[in-house]
Amino acid sequence: MIRVGLVGCGGIMGAHLPGWRAVEGRAVVTAACDVSADNAKKRADELGGTAAVYADWKQMLADDKVDAVDIALPHKFHRDAIVDAAEAGKHVLTEKPLCTSLQEAEDIEAAVKANNVTLMCAHNQMFEPAPRTARKWIKDGRIGRVFSLRTIDCFLAGAARQAPGAWGWRATASEAGGGCALDTGYHPTYMLISIANSDPKEVVSMSDNYNQPFLDAEDTAQTMVRFASGAVGTLQTSWGYPNPNGHWQIHAIGELGQIYGRGNTLHFQPMEGEVESHDLAPENGFVGEIKHFVDCIENGTTPEQGLHEGITVLKVILGGYQSEKEKRVIQI
Repeated sequence: MIRVGLVGCGGIMGAHLPGWRAVEGRAVVTAACDVSADNAKKRADELGGTAAVYADWKQMLADDKVDAVDIALPHKFHRDAIVDAAEAGKHVLTEKPLCTSLQEAEDIEAAVKANNVTLMCAHNQMFEPAPRTARKWIKDGRIGRVFSLRTIDCFLAGAARQAPGAWGWRATASEAGGGCALDTGYHPTYMLISIANSDPKEVVSMSDNYNQPFLDAEDTAQTMVRFASGAVGTLQTSWGYPNPNGHWQIHAIGELGQIYGRGNTLHFQPMEGEVESHDLAPENGFVGEIKHFVDCIENGTTPEQGLHEGITVLKVILGGYQSEKEKRVIQI
């Protein structure tokens, strides 16, 4: 039985709870930590009320009834919480982003490797059926050589965000590490890299703040990535407008056809012939990622979305910020 401590019991941790319920009998939440005692107690109660409650993750990490942690903290705390957990010998599932700088990523990598623990990044959308199946089809060569890729994650952060203080710690780049590109944009970035099945080599990005006056960072970014395979990918992310009408969550075009879809629906269009439409078995991405995390700990295997993937995503996003600042293509 894997014993788990929750680190950060705010809103996004609520999305993780169905995953921990789904692995009942294989893993159990034994501790919940948050600077808000009410938040920590709420999550403990939602999981049966038996988890110990902590206000300091260092104290929780000293608990010998914790084997692994699920980290869902503000971005600026990720590096310290992950390093502390690794040095305490705990396996780590961490919400995105992995951290906010390449130096922090180096610190995390050193701690994880030195202590021989498993680190998985909570890239939940790669555990949804359409992106996950598309990645397999592309890897299996269904569209042959890949030419073009696109991923999207946009939404309008509306009236609830249109007031001073409404963005909380996300309002300032110094607190959040960036704006939309590092936050919501993390999803289309890891999806783009994952479905490409190739290492990113170059990145160029343009961003702006169109619709969120109380942010001191971008609310929108559009980024292009050239991969080692020669394929070129584009990703679009925004807090300032909804998903563009007619665009898919993921889309890939290759020499033999194209694959596109979202959620539980995926289409394959050959260069000649009829479109195949597939209704895939539904899967909650948060549940899927937690099942995979438990599998990896039990079997001693490397997560599909692990340390390497988290660092690669960060390099693309930070390269995009550098590109915007320097007005040039950045080599990764």
